Amino acid sequence: MKKGTIIALTASMLLTLCTPTALAAQVPAEASMSTSVETTLANGKAVTEENVLELLRQIEQDWPTGTVWGTRKTPGTHKNEVPCTQARQVMDAYRVSETYGCSGYASMVSSLIFGDEANPARRLENLSQIRPGDIIFMVRNETGKVWHVTVALESPNEKNAFHITDGNAGETVQWPDRENPYGRDNLDCYRGEGKSYHLEVWTRYPENTPYTGDSVMGWPTGANK
Repeated sequence: MKKGTIIALTASMLLTLCTPTALAAQVPAEASMSTSVETTLANGKAVTEENVLELLRQIEQDWPTGTVWGTRKTPGTHKNEVPCTQARQVMDAYRVSETYGCSGYASMVSSLIFGDEANPARRLENLSQIRPGDIIFMVRNETGKVWHVTVALESPNEKNAFHITDGNAGETVQWPDRENPYGRDNLDCYRGEGKSYHLEVWTRYPENTPYTGDSVMGWPTGANK
């Protein structure tokens, strides 16, 4: 076999192995291997939605709305400097940065909650079971490329609405306005025909930690705060 053919085949294999679909096929196997081991969050507490929300509230204090967070070209921008092995694997699959931009911010938040190497990421198929701390990719339907990356702050309610936090939103960090009850994202904006984007969600809750629904309206705003 000619040298050029070998190189081409090798590159093709690497691209296949690095796609989100391929990673989704690999990660559940790793997660199932870890289900017999008791895992904890980055602060040593049990992996529960309540404990994740506690960490998210601390992250909001440390990285409040308006904090400069953009791309590497943004003057004075912050960046992810937290070890993020698990989050990086997911970002690499989508070919986005684990350091700068919205994906860098999501990597940092995920790692501050679930740790560096613990709690392997896995693709979430049922989006109605999004939980606090899950990484959400907004993907263009036309091109398949990532448009934005966010982190969930609660589970979708009966209207499929839920709050998120994100970086590089106008080159800043954004959290929900506590006084505004209407700032939630909605799953229905990304479902069905004629939509420009769809959502792909990755969770780091262990498979043996079932969805409970306890985090619906878990980030109250407006009259519910």
